[in-house]
Amino acid sequence: MKFYRHWLVSLLAGLCFANASGASVPQDLVADRAVFIEAQKALESGDLEKYKPLRETLRDYPIAHYLDYLELRQLYAKSNPVKSHVAKLNQFEQDSGDETLTRNLTRQLQRRAADEQQWALYQGLEKSRLASELPCASLQAQVALGAVNSLNEDALALWTTAKKYPKACAALLSKLEKQGTPSIKAIWQRIYSSVDEGKPQFAKDVVHYLGNRDAKPVRGWLKARDNPKPYLHSDALKQDTAFNRRALVDLVLVWSKTDPVSAMNYWQTVYNNYTFFKDRYYDTHRLLAMRGAYRRLPESYEWLNSLQARDDDLELKEWRIRAALYEQDWKNVLRSLKRLPPEEQEEDHWAYWEARALEESGHLPQAEAIYQKLAKLPTYHGFLSADRIDANYAIADVPVTATDADIAGLENNIALIRAREYYQVDIPWEGRREWNALLKDAEPATLEAMTVLATRWQLLDRAIYSAALADRKQALSQRFPVMFQPEVDAAAQKNDIPVAWVYGVMRRESAYMRDVKSSAGAIGLMQLMPNTAKYVAKLQGDKNWRGDLTDVATNIGFGTFYLRHVMDMFDDHQVLATASYNAGPRRVSIWLPPDPMNADVWIDAIPYTETRRYVRAVLAYTAIYEWHLTGQASRLSDKLQMVPAAEGA
Repeated sequence: MKFYRHWLVSLLAGLCFANASGASVPQDLVADRAVFIEAQKALESGDLEKYKPLRETLRDYPIAHYLDYLELRQLYAKSNPVKSHVAKLNQFEQDSGDETLTRNLTRQLQRRAADEQQWALYQGLEKSRLASELPCASLQAQVALGAVNSLNEDALALWTTAKKYPKACAALLSKLEKQGTPSIKAIWQRIYSSVDEGKPQFAKDVVHYLGNRDAKPVRGWLKARDNPKPYLHSDALKQDTAFNRRALVDLVLVWSKTDPVSAMNYWQTVYNNYTFFKDRYYDTHRLLAMRGAYRRLPESYEWLNSLQARDDDLELKEWRIRAALYEQDWKNVLRSLKRLPPEEQEEDHWAYWEARALEESGHLPQAEAIYQKLAKLPTYHGFLSADRIDANYAIADVPVTATDADIAGLENNIALIRAREYYQVDIPWEGRREWNALLKDAEPATLEAMTVLATRWQLLDRAIYSAALADRKQALSQRFPVMFQPEVDAAAQKNDIPVAWVYGVMRRESAYMRDVKSSAGAIGLMQLMPNTAKYVAKLQGDKNWRGDLTDVATNIGFGTFYLRHVMDMFDDHQVLATASYNAGPRRVSIWLPPDPMNADVWIDAIPYTETRRYVRAVLAYTAIYEWHLTGQASRLSDKLQMVPAAEGA
């Protein structure tokens, strides 16, 4: 927020505001920004007497309609929904032309209509192409308006789904169920889908609808899920029937969660006694083998290798390599690499492991030839390859450029102007939406021009994104800008961690979007979970912290403190600390090998794809930021100290 406060003070002092290219922004637009901010504050505080004349002065401001959007949001939140609200919604859509904001308002009004049981209004809104699919509310509307009085198709779709519904919806389904017994087909569908979703209670609730002949084996199956082994070794599922095949697969998979080796051994002994469909056999064997690979069992490579992989099953083929890699079985690493599609073998991460396997197998000239090629890439495996042959890192800034004509055309694009204005008034999430919409399906020249324009306008997170879509990997100044330097320097010094590492983490976590929130709930530049932030605050002596994680200094301060914390937990092991920042220290402790292991092997055998990619990216980004800040990147291999064995291994 510092930038925007400083900007507003400067504006009110009558100073000229210029964009990053040095060209002055039209003064009426600068003035409109200040009016917009004041109008938004007045609206949020409920001062409509002040708000309305301010809004009237913004008729030509490119994002003035956002105030109308906020006004309608307030209206819908505070008032019972009525027909006039729909009219206002339609007028907003006509005036703004903004489909996304109209969609948001439509869905807000739709939910309000459902909450207030305004079912006729709800059904009208439901017909909109912008409406949400709210199956429970839709069914409630049908019943309330007399269109449904039994388990119709819509009701059965809800009833057969293993899900805990809101109280009103659950009560309605129960009422409809009592008015007419579901069909046998629907009952079996609910039983099987409930088990498949890992929610057997929803199956147990309907077993009473079955006749005794069917109910007994179902109850036996569901009860056996608590302890599958004895049931599987009994004769209960001996007969080759469709039900027994389904129950057997489920129980073997449940067993494998606690004892994957015994479960796989049992499966390999019995599956030939049943006429499984090809897909059912493949999916079962695959899941058992993959579960062993995730847990890094020594048997997992043979399990994966014993299955003839489908042509489109790239994941299984890749896990064969990782399983062999974790065991440092270089012969099978090479063998499994050759079973990848040719284009995948060319990817830098697999090419690196081909070279490493060749080197470990004594074929140094062939390995060095691959390292030489990879060392030309400014990537994690490119840097590792350079280390193997003592070559310089391929770090050189080749900025994206564009013609004046291309840039001039974009500078007057109304969508991009709106994007810029959203950033200027501190609503960056809407600015990203506008910018990204134009990036979609853009030609390479347009992507490059947008990268340059985003840099000029100081929309640096959009410059990062645009350069990535333009596939300009060496545009290092645009892809890896140095931002928030005072806050990063202070926090890194306070917590005694490398500045470049903080930048590497922050760049990977948020690409400098200080307001961004992940689907899991992580917030801000260094993507801290609220509970992690509270934990950090508690460690710092504040038991009742209620701060703002979108604040730059707070987020960077907490993030660097937590980096120091996990560094201390793992004896200054930067690789393990980096993995812990993403996956948590408990998981990383579980992933420690039985014997000390080379860090490059350990990293590329991390079971979680997200964490594996995360660690590689952060280490590469750290090297790039070292180059940015000092002119020289330290060797990546210097950070890859041996991964220690697990305690008690």
